[in-house]
Amino acid sequence: MKFYLKALPLAISVALVPAAAFADEATDAKVAQLEQQVQALQAQQTKNLTDKFNFNGFISGAYISSDNDAGYNNATSSADFTQDSKMGLQATFNISNQTQAVLQLMMKGENDWDVEAEWAYLSHRFDNGVKVRGGKLRVPLFMYSDYLDVGYAQPFARPPGEVYDQVPFSSYTGGDIAYDFEFEDSTLTLQGFGGESDVNGEATSLDLSNIMGVNASWTDLTWTLRAVYGQTDLDGSASGGALVIDGEQAQFTGLGGSYDNGSFIAITEWTTVEIEGLLADHESAYVTLGYRIKAFTPYVTVAYVKTTDDDVRSALPPQLAIPLGLGLNEERTAYSAGVRWDAIDNVAIKFDLTYATDFGDTSGGLGGNAVVNPLAKQFLFDDTLVYTVKFDAVF
Repeated sequence: MKFYLKALPLAISVALVPAAAFADEATDAKVAQLEQQVQALQAQQTKNLTDKFNFNGFISGAYISSDNDAGYNNATSSADFTQDSKMGLQATFNISNQTQAVLQLMMKGENDWDVEAEWAYLSHRFDNGVKVRGGKLRVPLFMYSDYLDVGYAQPFARPPGEVYDQVPFSSYTGGDIAYDFEFEDSTLTLQGFGGESDVNGEATSLDLSNIMGVNASWTDLTWTLRAVYGQTDLDGSASGGALVIDGEQAQFTGLGGSYDNGSFIAITEWTTVEIEGLLADHESAYVTLGYRIKAFTPYVTVAYVKTTDDDVRSALPPQLAIPLGLGLNEERTAYSAGVRWDAIDNVAIKFDLTYATDFGDTSGGLGGNAVVNPLAKQFLFDDTLVYTVKFDAVF
Protein backbone atom coordinates (compact mmCIF):
# COMPACT_ATOMS: atom_id res chain seq x y z
CA MET A 1 0.00 0.00 0.00
CA LYS A 2 2.86 2.31 0.82
CA PHE A 3 4.40 1.63 -2.55
CA TYR A 4 1.22 2.63 -4.36
CA LEU A 5 0.90 5.82 -2.33
CA LYS A 6 4.50 6.78 -3.12
CA ALA A 7 4.09 5.97 -6.80
CA LEU A 8 0.86 7.95 -7.23
CA PRO A 9 2.41 11.46 -7.51
CA LEU A 10 4.93 10.17 -10.01
CA ALA A 11 2.19 8.59 -12.10
CA ILE A 12 0.16 11.79 -12.01
CA SER A 13 3.20 13.84 -13.11
CA VAL A 14 3.93 11.47 -15.96
CA ALA A 15 0.30 11.62 -17.03
CA LEU A 16 0.30 15.42 -17.00
CA VAL A 17 3.40 15.84 -19.20
CA PRO A 18 1.63 15.25 -22.55
CA ALA A 19 -1.26 17.52 -21.54
CA ALA A 20 1.12 20.35 -20.59
CA ALA A 21 3.04 19.87 -23.82
CA PHE A 22 -0.15 20.03 -25.83
CA ALA A 23 -1.21 23.18 -23.94
CA ASP A 24 2.14 24.87 -24.68
CA GLU A 25 1.86 24.03 -28.37
CA ALA A 26 -1.66 25.44 -28.51
CA THR A 27 -0.52 28.63 -26.77
CA ASP A 28 2.43 29.04 -29.17
CA ALA A 29 0.12 28.59 -32.14
CA LYS A 30 -2.27 31.18 -30.73
CA VAL A 31 0.58 33.65 -30.17
CA ALA A 32 1.91 33.06 -33.69
CA GLN A 33 -1.54 33.66 -35.14
CA LEU A 34 -1.91 36.90 -33.18
CA GLU A 35 1.54 38.05 -34.32
CA GLN A 36 0.58 37.41 -37.94
CA GLN A 37 -2.60 39.38 -37.48
CA VAL A 38 -0.69 42.29 -35.91
CA GLN A 39 1.85 42.25 -38.75
CA ALA A 40 -0.93 42.22 -41.32
CA LEU A 41 -2.62 45.18 -39.62
CA GLN A 42 0.68 47.07 -39.44
CA ALA A 43 1.37 46.40 -43.13
CA GLN A 44 -2.12 47.60 -44.03
CA GLN A 45 -1.71 50.74 -41.93
CA THR A 46 1.69 51.43 -43.53
CA LYS A 47 0.18 50.98 -46.99
CA ASN A 48 -2.70 53.29 -46.13
CA LEU A 49 -0.26 55.89 -44.80
CA THR A 50 1.92 55.59 -47.91
CA ASP A 51 -1.12 56.03 -50.13
CA LYS A 52 -2.06 59.20 -48.24
CA PHE A 53 1.43 60.74 -48.19
CA ASN A 54 3.18 62.32 -51.21
CA PHE A 55 6.69 63.73 -51.13
CA ASN A 56 8.55 65.66 -53.83
CA GLY A 57 11.15 68.36 -54.14
CA PHE A 58 13.18 70.63 -56.38
CA ILE A 59 16.70 71.99 -56.48
CA SER A 60 18.55 74.70 -58.38
CA GLY A 61 22.25 75.52 -58.57
CA ALA A 62 23.59 78.60 -60.32
CA TYR A 63 26.80 80.35 -61.31
CA ILE A 64 26.30 84.10 -61.71
CA SER A 65 28.78 86.81 -62.61
CA SER A 66 28.72 90.32 -64.07
CA ASP A 67 31.01 92.73 -65.90
CA ASN A 68 30.71 95.18 -62.99
CA ASP A 69 29.42 95.52 -59.43
CA ALA A 70 26.15 97.32 -60.20
CA GLY A 71 24.26 94.52 -58.44
CA TYR A 72 21.70 93.31 -60.97
CA ASN A 73 20.19 90.19 -59.34
CA ASN A 74 22.89 90.77 -56.68
CA ALA A 75 25.56 89.78 -59.21
CA THR A 76 29.09 91.21 -59.00
CA SER A 77 32.28 90.85 -61.03
CA SER A 78 33.20 87.90 -58.81
CA ALA A 79 31.76 84.43 -59.32
CA ASP A 80 28.72 83.74 -57.16
CA PHE A 81 27.25 80.31 -56.53
CA THR A 82 24.66 81.19 -53.87
CA GLN A 83 22.28 83.61 -55.59
CA ASP A 84 19.53 81.62 -57.35
CA SER A 85 20.74 78.39 -55.70
CA LYS A 86 18.01 76.78 -53.62
CA MET A 87 16.36 73.57 -52.54
CA GLY A 88 12.76 72.86 -51.65
CA LEU A 89 10.98 69.89 -50.13
CA GLN A 90 7.20 69.53 -50.28
CA ALA A 91 5.03 67.04 -48.41
CA THR A 92 1.32 66.51 -49.02
CA PHE A 93 -0.81 64.43 -46.68
CA ASN A 94 -4.24 63.40 -47.96
CA ILE A 95 -6.37 63.47 -44.84
CA SER A 96 -9.33 62.42 -46.98
CA ASN A 97 -10.29 62.48 -50.63
CA GLN A 98 -11.21 66.15 -50.23
CA THR A 99 -8.85 67.41 -47.52
CA GLN A 100 -5.10 67.88 -47.67
CA ALA A 101 -2.29 69.23 -45.51
CA VAL A 102 0.65 70.72 -47.41
CA LEU A 103 4.08 71.77 -46.15
CA GLN A 104 6.87 73.23 -48.30
CA LEU A 105 10.28 73.92 -46.78
CA MET A 106 12.74 76.19 -48.59
CA MET A 107 16.50 76.58 -48.26
CA LYS A 108 18.19 79.37 -50.24
CA GLY A 109 21.86 80.03 -50.71
CA GLU A 110 21.34 83.77 -50.43
CA ASN A 111 19.87 83.18 -46.94
CA ASP A 112 22.74 80.95 -45.78
CA TRP A 113 20.56 77.88 -46.45
CA ASP A 114 18.34 78.59 -43.46
CA VAL A 115 15.18 76.46 -43.49
CA GLU A 116 11.93 78.40 -43.89
CA ALA A 117 8.36 77.27 -44.48
CA GLU A 118 7.06 78.89 -47.68
CA TRP A 119 3.82 76.89 -47.62
CA ALA A 120 2.06 75.39 -44.61
CA TYR A 121 -1.66 75.11 -45.12
CA LEU A 122 -4.78 72.96 -44.90
CA SER A 123 -7.09 72.74 -47.91
CA HIS A 124 -10.56 71.31 -48.43
CA ARG A 125 -12.66 70.94 -51.55
CA PHE A 126 -16.41 70.85 -50.96
CA ASP A 127 -18.83 68.70 -52.93
CA ASN A 128 -19.95 71.75 -54.91
CA GLY A 129 -16.36 72.32 -56.17
CA VAL A 130 -15.45 75.25 -53.93
CA LYS A 131 -11.89 74.96 -52.57
CA VAL A 132 -10.72 76.75 -49.43
CA ARG A 133 -7.21 76.92 -47.96
CA GLY A 134 -5.88 78.34 -44.72
CA GLY A 135 -2.38 78.79 -43.32
CA LYS A 136 0.78 80.14 -44.95
CA LEU A 137 0.28 80.56 -48.70
CA ARG A 138 1.91 82.07 -51.76
CA VAL A 139 0.50 85.48 -52.62
CA PRO A 140 -1.01 84.87 -56.12
CA LEU A 141 0.06 88.05 -57.91
CA PHE A 142 2.07 86.69 -60.86
CA MET A 143 1.92 84.06 -63.59
CA TYR A 144 4.61 82.04 -61.82
CA SER A 145 3.69 82.75 -58.19
CA ASP A 146 2.92 79.09 -57.44
CA TYR A 147 6.22 78.05 -59.07
CA LEU A 148 8.30 81.03 -58.03
CA ASP A 149 11.15 78.88 -56.69
CA VAL A 150 10.67 75.89 -58.99
CA GLY A 151 13.05 76.86 -61.76
CA TYR A 152 12.32 73.70 -63.71
CA ALA A 153 8.75 74.93 -64.29
CA GLN A 154 10.02 78.16 -65.91
CA PRO A 155 11.42 78.57 -69.43
CA PHE A 156 13.92 81.28 -68.44
CA ALA A 157 16.82 81.24 -65.99
CA ARG A 158 14.79 83.39 -63.57
CA PRO A 159 11.53 85.37 -63.70
CA PRO A 160 12.30 88.94 -64.84
CA GLY A 161 13.15 90.98 -61.75
CA GLU A 162 11.78 94.12 -63.39
CA VAL A 163 8.31 92.68 -62.65
CA TYR A 164 8.82 90.10 -59.91
CA ASP A 165 11.00 92.21 -57.62
CA GLN A 166 8.50 95.04 -57.23
CA VAL A 167 6.56 93.17 -54.53
CA PRO A 168 8.96 92.50 -51.62
CA PHE A 169 7.08 89.50 -50.16
CA SER A 170 6.03 86.18 -51.68
CA SER A 171 3.99 84.50 -48.90
CA TYR A 172 1.25 85.55 -46.52
CA THR A 173 -0.61 84.07 -43.58
CA GLY A 174 -4.33 83.86 -44.16
CA GLY A 175 -6.65 82.04 -46.52
CA ASP A 176 -8.17 81.88 -49.96
CA ILE A 177 -11.24 80.52 -51.71
CA ALA A 178 -11.41 79.38 -55.33
CA TYR A 179 -13.85 77.87 -57.79
CA ASP A 180 -13.30 76.39 -61.26
CA PHE A 181 -15.88 76.98 -63.98
CA GLU A 182 -15.49 74.12 -66.46
CA PHE A 183 -16.39 74.85 -70.08
CA GLU A 184 -16.26 72.52 -73.04
CA ASP A 185 -12.57 73.08 -73.85
CA SER A 186 -11.37 75.50 -71.18
CA THR A 187 -11.44 76.40 -67.49
CA LEU A 188 -12.01 79.71 -65.71
CA THR A 189 -10.72 79.93 -62.13
CA LEU A 190 -11.82 82.68 -59.75
CA GLN A 191 -9.90 83.14 -56.50
CA GLY A 192 -10.21 85.51 -53.57
CA PHE A 193 -7.50 85.81 -50.93
CA GLY A 194 -6.72 87.71 -47.72
CA GLY A 195 -4.38 87.80 -44.74
CA GLU A 196 -1.24 89.49 -43.48
CA SER A 197 2.53 89.43 -43.97
CA ASP A 198 5.71 91.37 -43.18
CA VAL A 199 8.91 92.56 -44.85
CA ASN A 200 12.20 92.77 -42.97
CA GLY A 201 15.17 93.95 -45.02
CA GLU A 202 18.31 95.97 -44.48
CA ALA A 203 16.58 99.27 -45.24
CA THR A 204 12.91 98.32 -44.98
CA SER A 205 10.71 97.04 -42.16
CA LEU A 206 7.01 96.79 -42.96
CA ASP A 207 3.92 95.15 -41.53
CA LEU A 208 1.32 94.33 -44.18
CA SER A 209 -2.20 94.00 -42.81
CA ASN A 210 -5.62 93.64 -44.40
CA ILE A 211 -4.22 91.96 -47.50
CA MET A 212 -7.16 91.42 -49.84
CA GLY A 213 -7.35 90.51 -53.48
CA VAL A 214 -8.98 88.60 -56.30
CA ASN A 215 -7.65 87.05 -59.47
CA ALA A 216 -9.18 85.38 -62.49
CA SER A 217 -7.41 82.92 -64.76
CA TRP A 218 -8.68 81.31 -67.95
CA THR A 219 -6.90 78.56 -69.90
CA ASP A 220 -7.54 76.07 -72.68
CA LEU A 221 -4.06 74.53 -72.12
CA THR A 222 -2.67 76.50 -75.09
CA TRP A 223 -3.71 80.03 -74.22
CA THR A 224 -3.72 81.37 -70.66
CA LEU A 225 -5.07 84.77 -69.61
CA ARG A 226 -5.14 86.19 -66.10
CA ALA A 227 -5.94 89.39 -64.21
CA VAL A 228 -5.29 90.18 -60.56
CA TYR A 229 -5.96 92.98 -58.11
CA GLY A 230 -4.68 93.21 -54.55
CA GLN A 231 -4.35 95.76 -51.79
CA THR A 232 -2.85 96.01 -48.31
CA ASP A 233 -2.24 98.50 -45.50
CA LEU A 234 1.38 99.34 -44.66
CA ASP A 235 3.02 100.29 -41.37
CA GLY A 236 6.73 100.57 -40.66
CA SER A 237 9.74 102.34 -42.15
CA ALA A 238 11.77 102.47 -45.36
CA SER A 239 14.94 104.06 -46.73
CA GLY A 240 16.88 103.04 -43.66
CA GLY A 241 14.33 104.59 -41.29
CA ALA A 242 14.26 107.96 -43.04
CA LEU A 243 10.70 107.34 -44.20
CA VAL A 244 7.97 106.40 -41.72
CA ILE A 245 4.86 104.65 -43.07
CA ASP A 246 1.69 104.82 -40.98
CA GLY A 247 -1.44 103.10 -42.29
CA GLU A 248 -0.77 103.84 -45.96
CA GLN A 249 -2.50 101.71 -48.56
CA ALA A 250 -0.78 99.92 -51.43
CA GLN A 251 -2.58 98.62 -54.51
CA PHE A 252 -1.39 96.06 -57.06
CA THR A 253 -2.81 95.46 -60.53
CA GLY A 254 -1.58 92.81 -62.93
CA LEU A 255 -2.45 91.44 -66.35
CA GLY A 256 -0.79 88.42 -67.90
CA GLY A 257 -1.03 85.96 -70.72
CA SER A 258 0.81 83.09 -72.33
CA TYR A 259 0.70 80.94 -75.46
CA ASP A 260 2.27 77.49 -75.70
CA ASN A 261 1.42 75.11 -78.55
CA GLY A 262 4.19 72.68 -77.68
CA SER A 263 6.75 74.41 -79.91
CA PHE A 264 6.31 78.18 -79.74
CA ILE A 265 6.19 79.97 -76.36
CA ALA A 266 5.06 83.53 -75.65
CA ILE A 267 4.65 84.97 -72.14
CA THR A 268 3.89 88.50 -71.00
CA GLU A 269 2.95 90.29 -67.79
CA TRP A 270 2.20 93.94 -66.99
CA THR A 271 1.89 95.23 -63.44
CA THR A 272 1.47 98.43 -61.49
CA VAL A 273 2.11 99.16 -57.82
CA GLU A 274 0.60 102.32 -56.32
CA ILE A 275 1.31 103.36 -52.71
CA GLU A 276 -0.03 106.31 -50.78
CA GLY A 277 2.55 108.79 -49.53
CA LEU A 278 6.20 109.00 -50.59
CA LEU A 279 6.97 105.35 -51.28
CA ALA A 280 7.50 104.79 -55.00
CA ASP A 281 4.79 103.77 -57.44
CA HIS A 282 5.96 101.39 -60.18
CA GLU A 283 4.97 100.24 -63.63
CA SER A 284 6.67 97.17 -65.10
CA ALA A 285 6.27 94.59 -67.84
CA TYR A 286 8.07 91.91 -69.82
CA VAL A 287 7.66 89.80 -72.96
CA THR A 288 9.36 86.43 -73.43
CA LEU A 289 9.46 84.51 -76.71
CA GLY A 290 10.87 81.02 -77.10
CA TYR A 291 10.90 78.03 -79.45
CA ARG A 292 11.45 74.37 -78.60
CA ILE A 293 13.89 72.53 -80.85
CA LYS A 294 13.94 68.98 -79.51
CA ALA A 295 15.73 69.24 -76.14
CA PHE A 296 16.66 72.92 -76.59
CA THR A 297 14.52 76.01 -76.04
CA PRO A 298 16.20 79.28 -77.03
CA TYR A 299 14.42 82.36 -75.69
CA VAL A 300 14.61 86.16 -75.56
CA THR A 301 13.10 88.52 -73.01
CA VAL A 302 12.60 92.28 -72.95
CA ALA A 303 11.57 93.83 -69.63
CA TYR A 304 11.28 97.29 -68.13
CA VAL A 305 10.48 98.99 -64.83
CA LYS A 306 10.00 102.65 -63.98
CA THR A 307 8.72 104.70 -61.07
CA THR A 308 5.71 106.78 -62.02
CA ASP A 309 5.57 109.32 -59.20
CA ASP A 310 9.04 110.90 -59.26
CA ASP A 311 7.43 114.33 -59.30
CA VAL A 312 5.95 113.73 -55.83
CA ARG A 313 9.41 113.39 -54.32
CA SER A 314 11.00 116.12 -56.46
CA ALA A 315 8.45 118.60 -55.08
CA LEU A 316 9.83 118.16 -51.56
CA PRO A 317 12.48 120.45 -50.05
CA PRO A 318 15.96 119.59 -51.45
CA GLN A 319 17.15 118.06 -48.20
CA LEU A 320 14.40 115.43 -48.60
CA ALA A 321 13.93 115.35 -52.37
CA ILE A 322 17.54 114.44 -53.16
CA PRO A 323 18.06 111.45 -50.81
CA LEU A 324 14.54 110.07 -51.34
CA GLY A 325 14.81 110.48 -55.10
CA LEU A 326 18.20 108.77 -55.21
CA GLY A 327 16.94 105.92 -53.06
CA LEU A 328 13.46 105.35 -54.50
CA ASN A 329 13.37 106.54 -58.12
CA GLU A 330 13.98 103.71 -60.56
CA GLU A 331 14.21 103.20 -64.30
CA ARG A 332 15.64 100.23 -66.18
CA THR A 333 15.29 98.18 -69.34
CA ALA A 334 16.71 94.65 -69.52
CA TYR A 335 17.36 92.44 -72.54
CA SER A 336 17.92 88.72 -72.01
CA ALA A 337 18.91 85.94 -74.37
CA GLY A 338 19.30 82.36 -73.29
CA VAL A 339 18.70 78.71 -73.94
CA ARG A 340 17.15 75.96 -71.88
CA TRP A 341 18.53 72.46 -72.42
CA ASP A 342 16.45 69.56 -71.09
CA ALA A 343 19.51 67.40 -70.67
CA ILE A 344 17.90 64.39 -68.97
CA ASP A 345 14.53 63.59 -67.44
CA ASN A 346 13.57 66.16 -64.78
CA VAL A 347 16.81 68.16 -65.21
CA ALA A 348 17.21 71.36 -67.22
CA ILE A 349 20.40 73.35 -67.77
CA LYS A 350 20.07 77.03 -68.65
CA PHE A 351 22.47 79.59 -70.08
CA ASP A 352 21.48 83.27 -69.90
CA LEU A 353 22.92 86.69 -70.78
CA THR A 354 21.07 89.73 -69.44
CA TYR A 355 21.99 93.28 -70.37
CA ALA A 356 20.42 96.05 -68.25
CA THR A 357 20.57 99.69 -69.34
CA ASP A 358 18.50 102.90 -69.77
CA PHE A 359 18.79 103.89 -66.10
CA GLY A 360 17.95 107.55 -66.82
CA ASP A 361 19.03 109.69 -63.87
CA THR A 362 18.50 106.82 -61.41
CA SER A 363 20.56 103.93 -60.09
CA GLY A 364 18.41 101.57 -62.14
CA GLY A 365 17.16 100.20 -58.85
CA LEU A 366 20.47 98.37 -58.42
CA GLY A 367 21.88 98.19 -54.92
CA GLY A 368 25.53 98.28 -56.00
CA ASN A 369 25.19 101.30 -58.29
CA ALA A 370 26.62 104.00 -56.05
CA VAL A 371 25.94 107.70 -56.62
CA VAL A 372 28.91 109.77 -57.81
CA ASN A 373 27.34 113.22 -57.88
CA PRO A 374 24.06 113.54 -55.91
CA LEU A 375 23.14 116.98 -57.21
CA ALA A 376 23.67 115.97 -60.86
CA LYS A 377 22.12 112.52 -60.20
CA GLN A 378 25.16 110.77 -61.64
CA PHE A 379 25.82 107.14 -60.78
CA LEU A 380 28.81 104.85 -61.07
CA PHE A 381 27.36 102.55 -63.74
CA ASP A 382 25.21 103.23 -66.80
CA ASP A 383 24.60 99.58 -67.63
CA THR A 384 25.54 96.04 -66.61
CA LEU A 385 25.88 92.61 -68.23
CA VAL A 386 25.09 89.49 -66.19
CA TYR A 387 26.09 85.91 -67.06
CA THR A 388 24.18 82.94 -65.65
CA VAL A 389 24.67 79.19 -65.88
CA LYS A 390 22.07 77.25 -63.94
CA PHE A 391 20.59 73.81 -63.49
CA ASP A 392 17.05 73.14 -62.31
CA ALA A 393 15.75 69.73 -61.27
CA VAL A 394 12.64 68.20 -59.75
CA PHE A 395 12.32 64.90 -57.92
